[in-house]
Amino acid sequence: MSASEPIPASAERSLILAAIQLFGRDGFAAVSTRMLSEQAGTNVSAIKYHFGSKDDLYKAAIQHVVAQLQPRFDFALTAFEQSRDLVGDDSVLQARLVKQMVENLMQVFLGSEDVPLFIPFVLKEFFVPGPHFDYFYDALPRRLHELFTALVCMVERLEPNSEEAIIRAHAVIGQIMMFHVGREILNRRLGWTEFTPKRIALIIRIIQDVVLQSLALKDPDSEKNDER
Repeated sequence: MSASEPIPASAERSLILAAIQLFGRDGFAAVSTRMLSEQAGTNVSAIKYHFGSKDDLYKAAIQHVVAQLQPRFDFALTAFEQSRDLVGDDSVLQARLVKQMVENLMQVFLGSEDVPLFIPFVLKEFFVPGPHFDYFYDALPRRLHELFTALVCMVERLEPNSEEAIIRAHAVIGQIMMFHVGREILNRRLGWTEFTPKRIALIIRIIQDVVLQSLALKDPDSEKNDER
């Protein structure tokens, strides 16, 4: 395609997907516009035509990831907000809310076919924040962190947004995120090639147990089973 020929609309999506792949693998600074255009199968001029610059393409890639993930996170966040006041100090209800939150989030991480495509890009933002990290942080990680901080404060009766509450929330999130960022390690250890519904259910049950223990909550469903 010459520079004077019209650029197909599909080039915009191809460039965004190429950006997610290459920026996730090599980082923002190491990726050139030529590398991006070659990966997308477009002309270099397509970047300027659709986005203006490499920096703007990077921002578009972050916005694409957020747009794909945010509605799924919103479901978990909304469910918590709607239930928090009803749960109160009841440890049984707190435990059930924790279990439901874990299940909702793990279905996002492990039950979505497209999420693994975003993992390297998201991890790169975590470890080496790019020029638009603030947008990404406010859209997803901050909101998730605030949710778990509120949960920790509710269960452990800590001062809202205290240093201890935030650090404890970070520790709880880490137990969940490890199954997201370390999925390839787990697959190799178990000899898996995919997460089937049965395997996801097993992982969710185990993470629920671990998170409940970290919050000193008993699983009311297990107690029922024991009584039988």
